[in-house]
Amino acid sequence: MEKDAFDKYVEDRYQGQMKYYRDKSAKNQKTYKLFQWILIILSALTPVIAALKGIKFGPVSSPATADLNILVLVVSSAVAILTTGLKTFNYQELWITARTTYEKLKPEIHYYNFDVGPYGVSGVDKESLFVTRVEVILDTEHKQWPPAKMLQDKDHNSDKTSAAKLPRGKKD
Repeated sequence: MEKDAFDKYVEDRYQGQMKYYRDKSAKNQKTYKLFQWILIILSALTPVIAALKGIKFGPVSSPATADLNILVLVVSSAVAILTTGLKTFNYQELWITARTTYEKLKPEIHYYNFDVGPYGVSGVDKESLFVTRVEVILDTEHKQWPPAKMLQDKDHNSDKTSAAKLPRGKKD
């Protein structure tokens, strides 16, 4: 592999993927932890608010009692929505997957630069080996995408293909 092509690959593809996986991991980690903290707080508040219903603030049918009932309902609904969102959007799994891929890619440039492992074998095309190893790591990560994400991507690509097959001037 030519040195210029390799340098371009490292700068564009390798460094670009490193940035992508670092940023994606950080974003998913932040979102996951935010959802979790909100869930912890709301889950802890729900029984406290429900218990306040038993304390009399005035007449039995006072607006304060009705307000507490509504507040318990709203907080419980928020907990259900956040829990479903965490499960549906897989923030924790996406965070871990992105971070794992980043950590696998990270040392590869050092192995290359210092002739470690297979890069130290005499007669090996280090540049081609580097590209191959990086692409294997990336391909492995792509194959581990959650099945729902792959199905979503497949449906999205299918929609594009269907739209491309429509005759000009006609709408589906």
